[in-house]
Amino acid sequence: MQSTEKYNSTLKFDFLFIGLGAANCLLILMLHENGLLNGKTIAIIEPDGKTTNDRTFCFWATEQELFKLKLNTLVSYSWSNIEISGIAKQPINPLHYFHVKGIDLYHAAKSCLLNCQVTNFATFFTGIPDVKAEQFELKLENETLRAKYVFDSRPPVFLKPKNNQTHLNQSFFGWKIKTDKKTFDTSTMVMMDFNVPQNNFTQFVYTLPFTEDTALIELTRFGTQKLLKSEAELILDEYSKALGVSFEIIETEQGVIPMSSANMEKDHYGSHWVNMGVKADMLKCTTGYAFHAMAEDAIVQMEAIKNNQLQKRIIRKKRFGFYDRLLLKILTDKPEYGKIIFETLFKKVALIKVLSFLREKTSITKEIVIFSKLPKRIFIKAVVKDVLQRCIRLPLLFYPFLFTILAVFLSVLNFEYIAGSILVVGFLTVGLAHGALDHLTSRKVKNHKQLFYFMLNYVLKGVLLGFIWYLFPDVALLIFMAYSMWHFGQADFKEWNLIQGLSSFFWGFTVLMTILSFHFVELSDILKQIPNLQIAIVLKKISEGQILFIQILTLGLGILLSVLNKSKYMLLTLIYLLLSSMLPLLISFGIYFVGQHSMHGWRHLSTGLNERSSTLWKKSLPFSIGGAMIILYALFFAGQQAAGLFFIVLSCLSIPHVLKMHQFYAMFHRS
Repeated sequence: MQSTEKYNSTLKFDFLFIGLGAANCLLILMLHENGLLNGKTIAIIEPDGKTTNDRTFCFWATEQELFKLKLNTLVSYSWSNIEISGIAKQPINPLHYFHVKGIDLYHAAKSCLLNCQVTNFATFFTGIPDVKAEQFELKLENETLRAKYVFDSRPPVFLKPKNNQTHLNQSFFGWKIKTDKKTFDTSTMVMMDFNVPQNNFTQFVYTLPFTEDTALIELTRFGTQKLLKSEAELILDEYSKALGVSFEIIETEQGVIPMSSANMEKDHYGSHWVNMGVKADMLKCTTGYAFHAMAEDAIVQMEAIKNNQLQKRIIRKKRFGFYDRLLLKILTDKPEYGKIIFETLFKKVALIKVLSFLREKTSITKEIVIFSKLPKRIFIKAVVKDVLQRCIRLPLLFYPFLFTILAVFLSVLNFEYIAGSILVVGFLTVGLAHGALDHLTSRKVKNHKQLFYFMLNYVLKGVLLGFIWYLFPDVALLIFMAYSMWHFGQADFKEWNLIQGLSSFFWGFTVLMTILSFHFVELSDILKQIPNLQIAIVLKKISEGQILFIQILTLGLGILLSVLNKSKYMLLTLIYLLLSSMLPLLISFGIYFVGQHSMHGWRHLSTGLNERSSTLWKKSLPFSIGGAMIILYALFFAGQQAAGLFFIVLSCLSIPHVLKMHQFYAMFHRS
């Protein structure tokens, strides 16, 4: 191996390793084992000479796995029993708990490179590579490097945690002590001893006995604040004195491991730029263990290079990420629960099963059994909170979609009234409220006098449509349907950033006709409740075949529009509208009107008026109450014509709102 300080020309390499930590060392060992380093030029960017035992690596595995991973020559100690928090030691056959010294791993990797053309760069790389002719170009302070393969094991950068995510630290500080008497059982390591002060965190002691009079005793903290040396020394001193023997400290060890369910920044420079170690998601965030996963990944990467394949990874099952996220959130919000959860787990579940679970080698049925032994209330609250926080981040359209599924389920159980009651509440709050803010969208309303004239004009428009309903109900119905189609399409297209016009009108037509055509019988019954309506007579003569034709034509138009506009949201809307055809007409219409249209309109008003939702709702309250009273008053005298009268009143309240929202959208578009 040779070292370099300064080069002025471009240096070319087959393999470039950024960092010489565990992941890259394990890969070097595997490449050497398979003869893939022979004749290769290699560069290593590593500021640390890796000449000290700066850390230790532990993992559990069977002896067969140990040999398969080529780690048997690196293991310095192993234990066949594990003790947890004073619980009687348990054998973990066929597993063993293995210990590897960091310095032994570094020496092994360096020895594999002795006969290779290796250039070391004692510096950091913090830049962004250029990709040229299927090679990566990295610029250091004094050199430019080119490589076909780059293995990047730099520490990851975590993005800001979302609501249901969290970021903790596993910080630890340990003493390697030598006692004056035979004190330790060399067949048993203590994985977690919670009999130490918790100090509003989750804290435990970890003990690795190397000989009968030598052991590593390490205090570990799971928490937002890192463990201070002074804090750790006080607890370790008391813990060590409790052994009842004299001791001396011969080595110390400390470090910090990220425990994060947040997403990481990902580098996507090409298939031959391979993220390694923690950056490749090899670290299990709830335990801090990564060595076994990195050893398995080294084989995967070696096979890809050997067979000249694209970068590949063993795909982690998503449910384990969900479990990790739950536990980290609990440890963040209620750190005092950590001791309860872990002690309960190890008391009620065989240790070998727990270790398999922590290695993510269990089936769903086994995981259910494990979770059944844990404090249920703690995890149920965490699950509910996680689901709600994830739902908050969903696009608005997912809410009516999910509610439709819920409503169908309730209908099957004959609990349809629950869905109906929820929609009534939604209509009286969001549905009416989004139309009760029209005075705020008008630039002419700046004082009480102008508000009076605005309201007078607003009411007169509704009264005018009411007279049309009285004199020419068929014309009024067509007007109501036409402006509803326009308004629905306008709001949806605004939400989805699509160009409005005929396309948005046809989308509104698709929505309304899908709801009505799949509830044709109910529609006919409602229209019969409107006096002198000739359309109701015509609808009675339409055959089932003609209804089917209308349904197919409507759905075809909707699919065509979704394709032309490349909109997955249109398809999702059509899907839940079809599902809602199994529900009564009023519920089907209510899901779209409240869950999609009104929610879209509310968000547009909040954004356009630059007001918080809570503020807008308070401002809408007087007008919402007024609208609700008008509807309730009309329905009180409606008798058996309640449904028909409801649509008439709704149309009269809607027409001035539709006109004002059209002006608002035009003004909002210009701004």
